[in-house]
Amino acid sequence: MSVRIRRVNKVLFENYLKKAKENLDTARECLDAGRWNAATINAVHCGISACDALTVFMIGVRHAGERHEDAVSLLQTLNLPKDTLASKGRQLSRLLEIKNAAEYEERLITQKEATEAARDAERFLEWVEQILGGVAGDR
Repeated sequence: MSVRIRRVNKVLFENYLKKAKENLDTARECLDAGRWNAATINAVHCGISACDALTVFMIGVRHAGERHEDAVSLLQTLNLPKDTLASKGRQLSRLLEIKNAAEYEERLITQKEATEAARDAERFLEWVEQILGGVAGDR
């Protein structure tokens, strides 16, 4: 695989998990306040950090390239059921697809897009937390 990775001590997965949770909390707050762009950006970063938490925990690496889409490819290499990985890969891909629009394009994100992004982030993070089980503490 030609995905750029960075080795990370496996115990540091909790740091990425904490970032994911904080980003999801912020996305929810932004939804409540009608800040669709910020909600979407935070949902996207929740998904990225949750993916990093999982890959660091399972294989001791995280995606380190410029193309966030490669994080989905790294996710697919994990020793988990392939049908689940395909489904969760699609969830993460949807988040990554809206990232550019939310952060760089001139158009604004709609309420529907922000709500869907937050939903995808929440579901993706819940899945990661299920896999990590009781391993992660509350830091």
